Formats: sequence, structure tokens, C-alpha cells
Amino acid sequence: MSDEQQRRDAEQRRRFGLPQGVDLHNFDPRKAMDPNSLDKILRAQAIARAEAQAATTVIIATIVSLVTSAFSFVAALAWNTAIQAALDKYLGPTGPFTKTIGNHPVAIKGIYALIVTLIAIIVILIVNRFAGNLAKKSAMALASNS
Repeated sequence: MSDEQQRRDAEQRRRFGLPQGVDLHNFDPRKAMDPNSLDKILRAQAIARAEAQAATTVIIATIVSLVTSAFSFVAALAWNTAIQAALDKYLGPTGPFTKTIGNHPVAIKGIYALIVTLIAIIVILIVNRFAGNLAKKSAMALASNS
């Protein structure tokens, strides 16, 4: 072994706090530690892995939520256009219901708002009922596993 290699090995031993006779090339730090210290390190590593996995799960859930919200917004815009086109057709200047309601922009916007509100209420009720059923199934599954 060259003098340069010996100097580097001595520097590494000094940094790691190892005695002079330890061979750095065949050194296993797990064997050099007492079992309690090794156990503490292994527990800390397991906790760090669990926290990293939990953070990854949160990030993925957030991304899924954002993508879902974006597509929901696009769908809402499409429904907005479709409902407005239908109202223009039936309540517009040449529509069949023009004589009963008249061609008042405020009345047309009010009917549009009522239709959208009713659709929103129905969809929200369906989604809440579905989410409630899923929550009950999850609770029952957790209770049966305990």
C-alpha cells in the first residue's frame, strides 16, 4: 500500500473515530456497533421510510384531487354551454316558450340559474350518498379486521 493510500485510510479512520487496526476495506459498521445503537438506527430508518411513504401518499392524493377538479370544471363548462344553448333555443326570440315568458334576459338567466341549481343539488346528493355508503363499508371492514 502506498503512502498516499495509507494517509487517506488514516484520515478516514480519524473521521469515523475508528481505531488504528481496523481494515476500512472489509469494515462492517453494523458489527462494530452495540445492539442497542443498531436497534435505534433501524427504528429511526423505519420511521423515516414510513413518513416518506405517507408524504408520497398525500402528494399522490393531492394530484388526483387536482386533476379530478380540473376535469370537473371542464365538464361544468360544457354543461354550461349546453344548457345555455337549450335555453336560447326554447326561450330565445323564436322559441316556443317566448310567448309565455317573454324575451326577458333576466327571466332567462333566472331559469338558467334554477336549472343549474337543481342539477347541482341532485348531483351533490348522489355523491354524498355514495360517499356515505363507502365510509360505512370501510368502517365495517375495519371493524371486522380488528
